[in-house]
Amino acid sequence: MPYAAVGDLAMYYESVGSPEAQPLVLLHGAGGTIEDAVGGWAGLAASFAEEFHVVLVEHRGHGRTGNPAGFMTFEQLGDDIAGLVDQLGVAPVHVAGISDGGVVALDLALRKPELIRSIVVLGGNYYSHDGMRDYAATLDPDAIEQAAPEAAAAFAARHDQGKEPGHWKELLRQIVENNTQSPAWTEEDLRRVECPTLLIAGENDPFATLEQMVTMKREVPGAEWLIVNAAGHAVQFEHPEIVGPRILDFLRRAS
Repeated sequence: MPYAAVGDLAMYYESVGSPEAQPLVLLHGAGGTIEDAVGGWAGLAASFAEEFHVVLVEHRGHGRTGNPAGFMTFEQLGDDIAGLVDQLGVAPVHVAGISDGGVVALDLALRKPELIRSIVVLGGNYYSHDGMRDYAATLDPDAIEQAAPEAAAAFAARHDQGKEPGHWKELLRQIVENNTQSPAWTEEDLRRVECPTLLIAGENDPFATLEQMVTMKREVPGAEWLIVNAAGHAVQFEHPEIVGPRILDFLRRAS
């Protein structure tokens, strides 16, 4: 199974597509995995691999990747991806991230620009707002286990692999703590993004709100965007027929 030694991690990853093609790193959202179509890229990865060398990862604490640090920050996640890109020797890369993965893509564009060819930020936000904090407050793992045992069991099956039973609860607590504190970028920070950028969100996304999207479109130099009508947070799952071709068009032009 493909693991890479990255810092303190044995990071699980998979690659598809020709190694001679330009590399595209796909980052899932919080609680996602490589096989996840709602929080990840499972529904679109194969079509991307027809033109790009696709690298899919599982972030620390998620799926088959552990998290010996015992905490999680977006900067830490960005360092993990930068380490993997360095180890694979594939820089500069296109990076497409969903939700938390989109935040990591922004982090990489700001802190590791030499590694990045372009970024796609899908359902990502540049600061943590009240709506996100209110939602995070509802994600108590013990309460979820009581109220929705089947959902809790499914989450555990994805994230307890090779770890102590009940790891999923600690993962959820780390996700909540991270998202209530960060990201915390400013409009000035957004203006420092130098690479081609595509912003994607559903019109009704409660996290990547229209207010956030408008600000990012205005402040990120040369940013393009796609707002999908009547769609929510997992817009790549709800409308792959719209999102997939739009991303491919952008990547071709950014290559």
